[in-house]
Amino acid sequence: MRRLMVVLALLLLVFGGTVQAQTSTAHPRLWLTPAKVEQLRTWATDDNPLWVQISGLAEETVAYMDDGTIPAADTGGRAYEEYPTETHAMLLAFISQVHPDAAVREDYAQRAHSLLMHVMTQAALGHADAPFRDPEFATGDRSRWMGLAFPLTVDWIYQTLTPEDKATISTVFVRWIDENRNAYTTNNNHPEPIGVVNDAALLSDRAYIRWSNNNYYLAHMRNMGMMALALDPSDDATGALQTGLSEATGAWLYVIDHVMRTDTAGGFAAEGFEYSPQAMGYVAQFLYALHTAGADDPALYGVQVRFDGNPWWADAILAHVHSLSPVKVEHEWKGQVHLPAWYGSGQEYHVADHIEMFGPLGLYAMDSGDAERLNALRWIQFETAPGGAEGITERMDFEQYQYPILYFMLFDPTALTPTDPRPALPTTFYAPGMRRLLARTDWTPDATWFTYANSWNDTDHQGGNAGAVEFYRKGEWLTKIRVGYDLDYASSDNMNTVLVENTPVDRDDWRGMLQSRGSQFLYVDDGDPSEPIITEGATYLAAFGDMTNTYNSTYEGSTGVQSVTRAVVWLKPDSVVIVDRAATGHDGFKRVAFNLPANATIDGNRAVMTSPGGQQFVIHSLTPTTLQVVELADEISSPPAGGEMMRYRYIADAAVGTEALFVTVLTAADAGAPLPEVTLISADATAVVVTVGGQTVRVEGQTITVTP
Repeated sequence: MRRLMVVLALLLLVFGGTVQAQTSTAHPRLWLTPAKVEQLRTWATDDNPLWVQISGLAEETVAYMDDGTIPAADTGGRAYEEYPTETHAMLLAFISQVHPDAAVREDYAQRAHSLLMHVMTQAALGHADAPFRDPEFATGDRSRWMGLAFPLTVDWIYQTLTPEDKATISTVFVRWIDENRNAYTTNNNHPEPIGVVNDAALLSDRAYIRWSNNNYYLAHMRNMGMMALALDPSDDATGALQTGLSEATGAWLYVIDHVMRTDTAGGFAAEGFEYSPQAMGYVAQFLYALHTAGADDPALYGVQVRFDGNPWWADAILAHVHSLSPVKVEHEWKGQVHLPAWYGSGQEYHVADHIEMFGPLGLYAMDSGDAERLNALRWIQFETAPGGAEGITERMDFEQYQYPILYFMLFDPTALTPTDPRPALPTTFYAPGMRRLLARTDWTPDATWFTYANSWNDTDHQGGNAGAVEFYRKGEWLTKIRVGYDLDYASSDNMNTVLVENTPVDRDDWRGMLQSRGSQFLYVDDGDPSEPIITEGATYLAAFGDMTNTYNSTYEGSTGVQSVTRAVVWLKPDSVVIVDRAATGHDGFKRVAFNLPANATIDGNRAVMTSPGGQQFVIHSLTPTTLQVVELADEISSPPAGGEMMRYRYIADAAVGTEALFVTVLTAADAGAPLPEVTLISADATAVVVTVGGQTVRVEGQTITVTP
């Protein structure tokens, strides 16, 4: 019966039933509506620096067209192009809607039409080794970066398209939708079973659905859905476009919406800061297009079609601001940047521009009258992106022209400067999906900041970071994860956690590399770490997590780890107590590692560091271990992320055997200030008791108590 209902829903979509009739038949309808166009034209004045910037970019495109550079310089490839035709067409199409001069609007619309049909007429010829005809043109990097430009351009210049143009575009869009439907650009790259919509069968494989966080997966969803929305039902002779919309909403969006409520609940998506804001931006762009097209009715398409149907979007704002470093630093060419509490792969270590996600979310807040959320999102884009408020027009000068379009649409030039939302927020934030805990003493630049993670790692761009701890004080990181792009940077020794030698794997690749370093496995581990047990008092924040599953891989035959647990207590503001236990069924090394921004000296059972900013930072090892501090070279794959400042690593190595107990205390103080006294009271198989500066921490099993 359930499958019958799915078939009936598809028939309604294909043959023009109730569902199809809800979509607006006016143009423009994707991001722009006739009413919004009228509003934006009032913003298009020389007194508005954002208008000056975006209209100047359009004038550059006109100049490139006039001198023959565009579209001739576009080779029609599937990856990077210096002059991608579709993004220039989209920019001109946008200006053709909002420019106050009717003559300019007409000229730009015709130019956008020329660029659009230059691509469409070639793509309509089918696959070949020729421009715009590569079999992966619609599913590769180019489509991920700029695939939305085609449907937006079609919608924004619809009045210029002849019936023959629309037939050509429909032919291309139908084929591209089918290629996205069946894409294998990366692992688990489309919902299964193909063609099933709004059905729990799509959620049967947890590992598979976690891959819905992937940036290609989500780009394919956006492109399918927006191509289907751009054309009218009369241009969809076979119903194939409407079927694509049904699948984009009822399969792709259905799955990622479920994951956002479960495995990534709390506002952090799986792929980390390198890709997740961009990937979730693809979701936001599609959701906003559904909204402006009048196709966001949950009664017809499901709760997944609305921003306000899923709490993830509100949490994403909190996750972002809690990830911001208390102090900005000067980037060599981007101006002032935040150094975030990072997770996942990274090529550049700083907070990037998240306009692709927060722009559409802000536009929805504007449409729905949510002034508080709109203010927060405008503040984020005004202040926290690279360069801050002073760099906003520079950030608009970006080859993916959805960036300047979203900036122009988000910022009403007559509105007040957005205000900082953080002082009204709690200072502790926990995201249960990715199990990330971030806490600070306050929202001032002098804040001390503590982070802990116990994340699962089944998908691309994740790291072996279960148990990871970071500590920031007085404007600088004293210890944190080491950020880089490739899998060797994802190894647990770069993640400030426990290293355990497991039984060898017969692999001369990344799996052998991870095992040899004592890392948690990626992709093929035996399951998630535990949901951490978190407790907080006025003077402390504590977490206990079991990471055992992440070190074993039955798939690889490496299953010798019996137990790995970590208890962490932040004694606010300047000390952290960490108790690690590890047990294996074989002799092997067991270590803890912390990355450092400066060299440290070993003094008995302590590693003593003076930070680049002159602070004291001491790592106390209170149980028998061999200590060393090593200078970090680049990994074999590549240098670390640009801006990464961790240059040394503290390593505590227990005697080789089957069990190890590590009791570690991190303490920090200003230069010349006294450090707290640290004393180990007891440590045995059942309990550990430590005093730090007059406070006593007791860890007994999973129970952590702090007195007074």
